[in-house]
Amino acid sequence: MFFGLGEFFSLLCAFLWAVAVIAYRKAGEGLDSYEINLFKISLSFVAFLLTLLVWMAYSGDARLPALSPSDLLLITLSGLLGTAMADLFYVRALQLIGAGLTGLTGSLYSPMVVLLSMLWLGEFLLPLQWLGMVLVLIGVLIISWRRALKNTLESHPPVRGFVYAAAGVFLTAVGIVIIKPVTAHVPFLWLMVLRMAGGVLGIVGYGLWKRRRLSVRHVWRSPLRWWLFWGAFLGQYLSMMVWVAGYKYTNASVASILNETASVFILLLSWLMLGEEITRRKLLGMAVSLAGVALVLLAQA
Repeated sequence: MFFGLGEFFSLLCAFLWAVAVIAYRKAGEGLDSYEINLFKISLSFVAFLLTLLVWMAYSGDARLPALSPSDLLLITLSGLLGTAMADLFYVRALQLIGAGLTGLTGSLYSPMVVLLSMLWLGEFLLPLQWLGMVLVLIGVLIISWRRALKNTLESHPPVRGFVYAAAGVFLTAVGIVIIKPVTAHVPFLWLMVLRMAGGVLGIVGYGLWKRRRLSVRHVWRSPLRWWLFWGAFLGQYLSMMVWVAGYKYTNASVASILNETASVFILLLSWLMLGEEITRRKLLGMAVSLAGVALVLLAQA
């Protein structure tokens, strides 16, 4: 079984995102979705910029990286599509079909990354890894599926919401796959700052287009601000950092499959922190997902 830096960062990303999801659940839904996204992306950009400045002061290296126009375009486009636009589509999907169905659509993430990696990067999965991916996805579906979701699908087919959710997942996949080649020669912190700058441009541009107020004061004055702060810090700053690092140090296809284990971590943390029940069905889903992860790692050996 092979377990390198890329695999470690991809699983750590899943765990950090799961903690962030719990923080968002605790924060509730009493704030405007655009203001929340603006807050999350702005906080991440400032955090990455400060991290870069501290690193430059510590290392004594204040040189700008040598970037070609195509590098700069891909990094900026990655942030605009994979951060700003993907988040907006995701939030719209939540409003239309709720968290449960949106989460089910999120299972499209690793297949989309695998397909895009084959087309854009020339990556291919081994047969054992294909089997592992299928098991991980089956486990995620078992964990996420509820009778209420079935009833919702039967009574009100939420086509529009699924379109928004699938578009958000697709843009997230595009955003990470297109910068995979760039990660080999662009310094990591510069990559993160420039990518988040693209995200800021995207969310601000959307706000200007919709004539929204470009302020997060209402969010910061809310009694829920600290849950939002920790959710944004863990889910947008730390999680995104290790997310990109995972793709830097292993195949994009493998990283995307390991990212799917966020559902397992969310299940465990919901039980530990929110007191939610773990049913036999959820335990079965967790076991199937972990078996899939084991197959993916075994195939790496």
